[in-house]
Amino acid sequence: MRILVVGFGSIGRRHVKNLLSLGVDDILLYRRSKKGNEFNIPEYDDLDEALAQKPDAVLIANPTALHIPIAIKAARVGAHLFIEKPLSHNLEGVEELSRIIKEKGLISMIAYQYRFHPALQKIKELIDSGVLGKIIFGRVEVGQYLPDWHPGEDYRKGYSARKDLGGGVILTLIHEIDYLTWLLGKPKSVSSVAGHFSNLEIDIEDLAEISVKYENGALGQIHLDCIQKAP
Repeated sequence: MRILVVGFGSIGRRHVKNLLSLGVDDILLYRRSKKGNEFNIPEYDDLDEALAQKPDAVLIANPTALHIPIAIKAARVGAHLFIEKPLSHNLEGVEELSRIIKEKGLISMIAYQYRFHPALQKIKELIDSGVLGKIIFGRVEVGQYLPDWHPGEDYRKGYSARKDLGGGVILTLIHEIDYLTWLLGKPKSVSSVAGHFSNLEIDIEDLAEISVKYENGALGQIHLDCIQKAP
């Protein structure tokens, strides 16, 4: 199996390590400029040239705002897709991508790996079996400190801190939104208060309080922030 990895930041590197540990040895890399890499895998700085190598699957790990254009190109050549979360920062191109995937019979997945966490899978099993009775409320809270995410790097330049690249806590910390939806069902209505409350030098929301009413009548409360330092 030949896999093309798009993007080589910390997440792209982690995916390459995981692929190698699983025995995948035919890996290609696409990024904006060829710099060489510690894994000695072939690099391309032209996406069309990279896709011309006929990868079986494309793993997209570049900034959020760049996911869809690359995914569409990859899908058009018949490559299966694994896309880092979230799918995009807006809905532009999503319907086109969905149509191509269906037409070509491709496998696609967004990296919402918390759905595979044993604890959450057990909770899902208990909810679905009815053992816990009727679920009427769920709350999730996550707080992190943005400058600590990538030590040694300027936090202000990372995609998580930049609106133009799809940053902000609602998109960057979207795992909690996803798995609460997975556990409690499809939302019926959503309201949110979000903004920039800290002294971090960023142009995106650093805190969000999200209230959800689900179709089954349950309520959800989700707190996300990137301003909490570890004790």
